[in-house]
Amino acid sequence: MENLNWDDLRLFLLVARTRSLSGAAVQLGVSPSTVGRRVVQLEQALGVSLFVRHASGYRLTEDGGALLDEARRVEDAVVQLRGHAADMSATPRGHVRLATNDALANLLILPRWAELAPRYPDLVLELLTGSAVQDLYRRDADLALRLVRPEAGGLVVRKLGIQAYAVYARKGLVPTAAKRSQAALANLPWIGWDVSVQHLVQARWQREHFPQAAIALTANSIFTQLHAAEQGLGLAVLPCYIADASALLERCLAPSRCVSQDIWLVIQQGLRDSPRVRLIADLLTELVHDNGDAIAGRR
Repeated sequence: MENLNWDDLRLFLLVARTRSLSGAAVQLGVSPSTVGRRVVQLEQALGVSLFVRHASGYRLTEDGGALLDEARRVEDAVVQLRGHAADMSATPRGHVRLATNDALANLLILPRWAELAPRYPDLVLELLTGSAVQDLYRRDADLALRLVRPEAGGLVVRKLGIQAYAVYARKGLVPTAAKRSQAALANLPWIGWDVSVQHLVQARWQREHFPQAAIALTANSIFTQLHAAEQGLGLAVLPCYIADASALLERCLAPSRCVSQDIWLVIQQGLRDSPRVRLIADLLTELVHDNGDAIAGRR
């Protein structure tokens, strides 16, 4: 316990969040074996077992779960301290944690940040992606680009635009006449969603409108759904800004007959005037505005 430091706590938090040695290793820039060795050393120093090792990954023990909130509080304090120090500078610097989904991060945010990043060498953008919603109220992130409006207080929330979906299939898979009939589309194979992501709006819409459709394949990733549709495995409900860019796909059901979601910019109340957070917030606002037609399915 005497030698416990911030690096130990960060290691613990990363393994707890990623549930794997490899996931934590990527963020730490070390090998999975190094992470595993450090976990063992940390457990020995604390005198408790923090994780249960499963074939599917690392899960917190009861003792590990009890320590998680304490570790998060220390992390919050470190992040706040670093943030206050960074915001004392006129030039944005430090770290900004942005929570969003994989598609927005990879297809829209990263290309724009690559253009802007050289102007701010002292600013590090930390992208938190995945199906899990990061909790800004607990300071898991400084700001977020979300498709669901958060209900918690203490947050600045602003609508930036609309993300539209349409039904797509590989060109030639669906007869022209079938595109005008929902009943005809229901008789074709579909690409479904894994049980872990049935809460997604496009998954719910598909279940409600095509409940009897035969499912040829399920996936838990937008990109896997996209590639499966490109291979001709079935119809898929996809964001227009992603699927319209594919030369292999065509719309079988227009966005006006499908589903859409509002896009929300969410910022922690206390960080709304932070130069580093404001810079990323402005980037996101401009990004959604500049790509508004594509995101909303207007072409």
